[in-house]
Amino acid sequence: MVRIGPCGQTAAALVCASTRTYRGPPRLEGNELTELLEVAAHGMTAILATWLGLLVLTRAARTRGAPIFSSLCLLLVCWSVAIIVQRIGTDPGVRPAVNVFEDVPAFLLPAVTLHIALAIAVEGRRSTLATTLLLGGYLLGALAGLQATVDPAHPIGFSGPSFAPFGLPDRAVAWAFALARGALFAAGIAYLLVGLREAGADRARRRQVQFALATVVLGVVGGMARILPEEIGGPPWIGVTIVAFAIVMAAYAVVAQHVFVAADVAERAVRGSVLAGLAIVVYVGTLVIVESLVATTLSINFPIVTALAVIVTLALFDPVSDLVRRWTGGTPRQDDEKRLLMALGNDPFLAQGPEQAVEPVLARLVRTFELVGACVVDADGAVRASIGRLDPSDPLTVRLTLGDEARPHGAAIFGPKRSGLAFLPSELPALQLAATFLGSSLQLADRQDQQTGEIGRLRAERAIVESRGSALREALDEAATPPRGLHVHALGPLRAERDGEPVRRWGGEKAGSRQAEAIFAFIFDRGERGVSKDEILELVWPDVDLDRADVAFHRTMLGLRTTLQQGRRARGSAGPIVFHNDRYRLDPEVVAWSDVGEFQRLLEEVNRGGAAGQLDALEQARALYRGDYLDDCPFYGDSAQVEERRTDMRRRYVDLLVDLGELHARRGARGAAAACLRQAETLAEDDLPRITEALRRLDLVSLDPA
Repeated sequence: MVRIGPCGQTAAALVCASTRTYRGPPRLEGNELTELLEVAAHGMTAILATWLGLLVLTRAARTRGAPIFSSLCLLLVCWSVAIIVQRIGTDPGVRPAVNVFEDVPAFLLPAVTLHIALAIAVEGRRSTLATTLLLGGYLLGALAGLQATVDPAHPIGFSGPSFAPFGLPDRAVAWAFALARGALFAAGIAYLLVGLREAGADRARRRQVQFALATVVLGVVGGMARILPEEIGGPPWIGVTIVAFAIVMAAYAVVAQHVFVAADVAERAVRGSVLAGLAIVVYVGTLVIVESLVATTLSINFPIVTALAVIVTLALFDPVSDLVRRWTGGTPRQDDEKRLLMALGNDPFLAQGPEQAVEPVLARLVRTFELVGACVVDADGAVRASIGRLDPSDPLTVRLTLGDEARPHGAAIFGPKRSGLAFLPSELPALQLAATFLGSSLQLADRQDQQTGEIGRLRAERAIVESRGSALREALDEAATPPRGLHVHALGPLRAERDGEPVRRWGGEKAGSRQAEAIFAFIFDRGERGVSKDEILELVWPDVDLDRADVAFHRTMLGLRTTLQQGRRARGSAGPIVFHNDRYRLDPEVVAWSDVGEFQRLLEEVNRGGAAGQLDALEQARALYRGDYLDDCPFYGDSAQVEERRTDMRRRYVDLLVDLGELHARRGARGAAAACLRQAETLAEDDLPRITEALRRLDLVSLDPA
């Protein structure tokens, strides 16, 4: 273990990043804020490392650097947690064991960092030198960790008592250890610089290597700032924060190496992951603070806040996730694409359209075979994606058809090589596989584009269904509420409801209900024409002398007016039955709704609507007709006064049935058509040529040879 001694060996510190914490002099009373910031920085690093490590390992496991990155995150978590325990722990007995979890990760970090650098910089097989350096780094870290665990009293350092095996000077051992670790970092940087040079004009590849290079550099700088004395490296929390930024850089470098993932997709994935990780940092920090305050205030030693927070988090995770996706979503088309990719099982962490993999594939081919360029053209010759500068007419290019002959998707054009040499036979199968992959990707992209449009249409239809469901719920709520006013049903036996309650005693308590009902039916039927007193007396009291009939009339009229007046606002001196010009008429506001008026309105609507509108209107009108007009009304229902109107309503109903039957017949509903026409045939009283012809078209009657 490299320990900075009292003399302050700055040169050694520059090459010993990621070493054990500089202990320094005893902490002073004025350093509480610095120590708190250091603990907070380590906490943020531990949370971010845990989040990003698990995220990359589970979502981008096919990436070469994913397991190594997760191992790096695990080491950083152990390192940060060990330092947090040392800073805020109250039991000195646990510190020796905790030091092991601080030292061992610090010793292994250089080798793991080199491993990540090699995984990103080297796209093929590692060279023997790279493998040797990597194995040597892991062996060096393992031996140093073993020594720190077995003999913690003699760390590897520049001040005694220090580790000095085989009689070697302790300072020489410390310098050798420091230089070896520095060589690992330098090797990682060197391999990344070579990879950056070989990336050429591939912007995505250059960005990936640059982020990996920044990871190593920031790791060295952060580790150096962490172990140096504060007068040189600044407060420890600054170095830890730099290390946290290095984790983010490494996450992008690893995710961007996923199988042909586009650069913007990798950037989006890491950006979203980091924002989520920072949100978790804030969430956990708030939870710790609130838990501490509650424990102090209530004097309890039970994590009640944490328990409740876990329950709330589990209950609200999906709704909050959906809300965040809506806030951060793009256009409806982009949302539909995301839904389709998720429905196909794509991980939303790295979800991308098939066409987005075309450019990364071309870039990888150009780097692997050292081509001057490559491109994909569609069936019309238009360039869909290209890398480098390529002349499609060059005779040294290789042109491979994308897709099959029945459904061509253009062609992929490769080469020529920068060396001017032709493709080897062993290289052509890889190009053919690339063309197959590109053709499949473009074909899948076209299919997904169609399905995305279908999802958009389904989403619109679903919105319509939901709006209709809301309208239905409101209609049912309204139907459950008793309707206000007087509702009259006259197509069939006369029935009336006022505010949802049936009208049973038309004449009130002191007048005959049957006579009052007859008067109401008479006046209701006449409408604006009105009814004279003599007509009513002749209908209801034909065999009663004039004086007694007059008294009965006025008593019944008073009772009927009282019945109709209930629940209705008075309008001046006018009552529900108005007397004007020697005739009695209903006030238009007395009847809130009648089936006769609705029946006539629907029949008029039939003439204005299309086929679908006609069918709906006719079916609704048919449901209103319960029987002959005012069929069982006392006195008036059996009189000659109602026959003309009754016959007219019946004929209109027969016409309705015939129209409805013909509509059903045109729609192929033969059974419904036959039922309507048979009912019309039963109700019709005169010539039936239209009904007979309609039934004949349905083959329900035979043609008469005569």
